[in-house]
Amino acid sequence: MFNPTEDNSGQERLFSWRRIRTMIIGCVLAAIVGLVLVNTYMYLQYGGTMFDRYFRKKDTKSPMAGKLAFDKGTKYYIGVIRDEGHSPRRGNVYYIEQAGGSMIEVSKENVEVRDPEKSDK
Repeated sequence: MFNPTEDNSGQERLFSWRRIRTMIIGCVLAAIVGLVLVNTYMYLQYGGTMFDRYFRKKDTKSPMAGKLAFDKGTKYYIGVIRDEGHSPRRGNVYYIEQAGGSMIEVSKENVEVRDPEKSDK
């Protein structure tokens, strides 16, 4: 029953193959779960994942980008058109950078587009 010469206490060595394999599998699974959680949060919060820059197609630049935007009704200057897109509230819109640097979206129907004046000074 009790034999002091036999070391059969049921304990493994500190660096046994079984412990190392369990630690490696646990670390890999923890990294994968963490990556999935971070990408899910980024997708829900910001609309994209950290891998979008590698797998997403390059967006074509708007032909109106860089042109000046004026209000159709009053002919007042709004800002510089940076891009165009679609908004659920306003439909087709221009993304316009105003003089202070703030970006706004304005419906295409309300914008008159003009080429910037080139000066040869």
